[in-house]
Amino acid sequence: HHLVRLMQDLAVAKREYDKVAAALEEVRNGGYGIVTPTPDDIAFDEPEIIRQGGRFGVKLRAGAPSIHMVRADIYTEVTPFVGTEKQGEEFARYLTEEFEKDPGSVWNSDFLGKSLQDLVREGIQSKLHRMPPHAQKKLQETLTKIINEGSGGLICFIL
Repeated sequence: HHLVRLMQDLAVAKREYDKVAAALEEVRNGGYGIVTPTPDDIAFDEPEIIRQGGRFGVKLRAGAPSIHMVRADIYTEVTPFVGTEKQGEEFARYLTEEFEKDPGSVWNSDFLGKSLQDLVREGIQSKLHRMPPHAQKKLQETLTKIINEGSGGLICFIL
């Protein structure tokens, strides 16, 4: 019973992943990827009769959500203060020697109870959650406008 449920969950997750897999690859390769809407995502508005001069027509409108993935390269610094200039030089020399022996080992070095890798990860994590909701909304609105109306002459300042 438990195994069947896990297999069903895996099948659902696989279907969802298949929708975004190509966009993820595009992001990894070029920094930008798009998940195109499926036919089920398209919402059709009621047809509208329009008049243009003496002629009539029918306006058909539809909309669908698309997902746009953008890679943002995030940088952080770790600047451990160790005390005196001599202690700083010794620590820098130690890190340089360790880096020359095994570059990965430097990031596992313990400093004040945490590895340098953990300190860097925390610095990046804190930046990831810095964009306030109103800026996220402005970014979404701007992208929607560019896609629907084109970008001719559009200058965007997100503050």
